[in-house]
Parts: sequence; C-alpha cells; structure tokens
Amino acid sequence: MQKMSVPSYAELGKDARDLFNKGYNFGFLKVDTTSRSSGDTNVEFRTSAAHTIASGKIFGNLDIKYKIPNYGMTLTEKWNTDNMLGTIIEVRDQFAKGLTVILDTCYAPHAVKHSGKIKMEWANRNAKLNADMSVDGGPLFNLSAVVNREGWLLGAHAVFDVARNKFLGTNLAFGRQGIDYTLHSYVNNSREFGGSLIHRAAHNVYLGAQLGWNLGEPNTRFGLAVFYRPSKDLELRAKVSNESQIALAATHYLSNQLKLTFSTQFGLSEPYSGGHKLGMGLEFSP
Repeated sequence: MQKMSVPSYAELGKDARDLFNKGYNFGFLKVDTTSRSSGDTNVEFRTSAAHTIASGKIFGNLDIKYKIPNYGMTLTEKWNTDNMLGTIIEVRDQFAKGLTVILDTCYAPHAVKHSGKIKMEWANRNAKLNADMSVDGGPLFNLSAVVNREGWLLGAHAVFDVARNKFLGTNLAFGRQGIDYTLHSYVNNSREFGGSLIHRAAHNVYLGAQLGWNLGEPNTRFGLAVFYRPSKDLELRAKVSNESQIALAATHYLSNQLKLTFSTQFGLSEPYSGGHKLGMGLEFSP
C-alpha cells in the first residue's frame, strides 16, 4: 500500500475515499469502455453512459486521448451529451524536470460560454506543489503543497480571489502512510474536521473508517467499509454510515477486460419506507 511518490493535496485520503465510493453505482445503470487504436497505441478512446433510474435521464461522454511521447505531451478532447466540449493539453518534463503544465478548457456552444484553467505541478521524492488559476471570471488562484518525511505527510491548501484580494479558504491535512495502512486527517477553514483510515488486513481484505464533524453541529458523521476479494474474478464490498444506510456491491470479472457490477443501498432505520436503491454497471478496459 505504500507509495513511492508524494501525493498531491487532492489525493490525500484517496485510498479511503475509493474504498467508500468506488464500485457502487446504486440508482443508475452504467456502461464504461476504454479502447486503444490498433494502429497507434498512443491513441485512447473512453466512453461512458449512465441511465438514472429515478429521473429516466441518460448522460454520456466521449474522451479521446492522444499521446506524443517525443514532446512529453498529451492532448485530450472531451464531449458529453450536454453538448459541452473540452480540451486538455498536458506537457510533462519539458520546461523543467518534475514540472507538468496543463491547459484545461471547456466550451458550451449552445450557451456561448467558456471557461479555462492553467495548472502546474512540480514534484520530487519528498514534496509536491500544485497551482492552478482560472483564466475567466475572478480569477481564482489555488495553491497546495504536500511534504513527505519518512512516511509522515503534511499538506496545506489555499484559495485566493485575485479580484477581491482575499483568501476564500485555507485547509490543512496531516497523515501517515505505511506499508499496509494510510491515516489521514484534515481541517477545512477551521470549521470542518475529519479523518480516515484504511488498513490492508490481508492480501485480499481492506478495512476502512472515516468520520467528519462541522463546528456548531452536534452530530458526527462516520462510516465503516470493507473490501473482500475471495477469488480473482469476484470482488465484494460493503459499507455502513451513522445514518444506518447500508450499501452492498458485487463485481464479477467476466474476463480480464470485462467486469459486471451489481449494487444496492437500503436503510436499517426504516426498512419498509421504499428508499431502496439498485444499480448495475458494465466496464470494458483492454
């Protein structure tokens, strides 16, 4: 479970969040596919379609990624059924070693609206710095840093409104990254406090816990989750929250490239209230 590289601030606690969120798709039917061009492995196609059971709406998106290794560049074109067009240009290790520069743009032709961000990331063995600034509106400037010292992680994040010359938020995080566990704690704007823990109890079993509390609120949010892989073609997931919401999911690998997921969520406090949710997902990745 121990990682060689330092995570970004947004990635702190990601293992625990994935344990609670990935593999569950209750409330909708979903199909994801990933494929590569047979003539050029540097071209990748990703499609996704989701049908929301409650509303009956269908949403889909298409991503086409082109890699240009000689120039350290990756170009991604995006489109979704809301007619949003996006382009991401990523350049890695060309301006300086460990530096990645990204231009992320989005355009809505029907509404004649556009947005964009310039992002930069620099990393070495012991630290990672991230910065991004919107090129429309305010603009807003995001800056974050994470430092690693023998497995101990310290992170800070701030949002600054350039137009108003004002900080909109400051966040701090502290954690420990071990061989078979990751501990993460955070404070957001001195009002929200929380933490998470994920532990690899066995080679095929992961246990996780997370909690959160807002200043001025009497109740604490918490949850427990477990992941179990009894065989190479079956994955089982379960989680429960302080609101007595239980979620279950089972993923069956039909082949090395194709997997099918069924999931459900229901409440223990009111089992007959009709709040049950079901979902199914199909994912193909070569």
